[in-house]
Amino acid sequence: MEDLQTLFSPRSVALVGIPRTFKIGTLFLMALKDQGFPGPIYPVNPNATEIEGLRAYPCVADLPDPVDMVIVMVPRTRVMDVLEDCARKKVKSVILYTSGYGESGEREGLDEQERLKEIARKGGFRLLGPNCMGVHSSSAGLAFFPEMPRESGSVGLISQSGSLCNLLMKAFEPRKLFFRHAVSYGNGCDVDLPELLEWMGRQPDIRLICAYTEGVRDGRALARAMESIAGRKPLIMWKVGRTAAGQRAAASHTGSLSGDEELWKALFQQHGVLDVSDLEEMMDLVMAMHYLPWEGEGRIVLVSGPGGPVVSAADAAERWGLTMASLEEGTRERLKAILPATGTSYRNPVDVGLSASFALNLYLDTLQALTEDRNVDAIVVLGGGISDETNQVYKDGLVRIRKGTDKPLIAVAYPGFAQLESWLEPLCGAGIPVYPTPERALRAYARMKQFIDFRDHRAGVKTLKSA
Repeated sequence: MEDLQTLFSPRSVALVGIPRTFKIGTLFLMALKDQGFPGPIYPVNPNATEIEGLRAYPCVADLPDPVDMVIVMVPRTRVMDVLEDCARKKVKSVILYTSGYGESGEREGLDEQERLKEIARKGGFRLLGPNCMGVHSSSAGLAFFPEMPRESGSVGLISQSGSLCNLLMKAFEPRKLFFRHAVSYGNGCDVDLPELLEWMGRQPDIRLICAYTEGVRDGRALARAMESIAGRKPLIMWKVGRTAAGQRAAASHTGSLSGDEELWKALFQQHGVLDVSDLEEMMDLVMAMHYLPWEGEGRIVLVSGPGGPVVSAADAAERWGLTMASLEEGTRERLKAILPATGTSYRNPVDVGLSASFALNLYLDTLQALTEDRNVDAIVVLGGGISDETNQVYKDGLVRIRKGTDKPLIAVAYPGFAQLESWLEPLCGAGIPVYPTPERALRAYARMKQFIDFRDHRAGVKTLKSA
């Protein structure tokens, strides 16, 4: 595990094969500069003396000082020589961007990939890749694309796909959700998914882990890594390559062996892994796990002005195994006094009526009363104003209520009723996750409840065994 530390916090970086003019390889240097990498950066190109204002060197052997990390972008025919140089230089970690190995499906590529691993092991350095983008860690000034988030959060991201890493970080940024470490490991010939999972599981500043994988070579190692995390930190995993077409795509992308779907399901169930099936579900669940407390019995109350969507939401709550909270008598009496006598309902789901879009106090006073109900674990509210001005009043009200309570509040910006993009930053910044539909909100909350139940059951079993 200590060997991986320099992957996420190197003191110096060399870029081998960086072009003299703008090409994709230049992005790695631009990214380090953009993040403000604090240590020395050494461009390595035999045909240049200076690149982007930095002195360039002909080869790794010519670098004036020891170097922790080397990012390799040379053609495949030169990779072996560069790795041998890294071994002689006593480099600690190498990120290999170059592709054309195991994912090619050709015997030559597979054999060369095994040779890469052998050189790394004998040379005493760890190898990430090949066919990967590397590491993003704002706290260390690392990134693989420029203009990526500079804020450091509490989520760890592991992905075989570099582009998906970039996509997720950009998508989460307006949700005020940031990654502590994100890593694209590509073919994973040396550093692979199990070891990365176990490493992130040991980091005290990572609260939850999400992973995208196309397959794994060592199923036993993966099971051990999952066991080391199980019940301590949520692990949200998007496993692709489940169909014949997906398995063919995985083999050509990273050379992964996807494996039998039933085995993956059993592995997830045994270790409490939260399995997701698409980008949307992963984003929704990470947001719930990040913003909502990991406690409660899952008793929810639905609040809405529009009538039809809340009926569908009630269906979704039962379908996902959630309990519709039975409101306290005192709460029902307060709602009777707040809401108009017609066109509303003070039972759960609570219907504040369409007039609440004009008279926003009907929403806000209702929510305030519900935050004080001891039978409610979480509140899902669907609604808003009828204009930009009234929506601002509504959002400000939600933030004010959330600041005054420990009760989770989940907002739904329903399509045609609210602009999701304008709600994300102010509400997520106040600890209120925002979803485009109540169904997605409830699914995410229910999946989070699955982790709570698994964790509590596991803790109870351990207690019984120790007794």
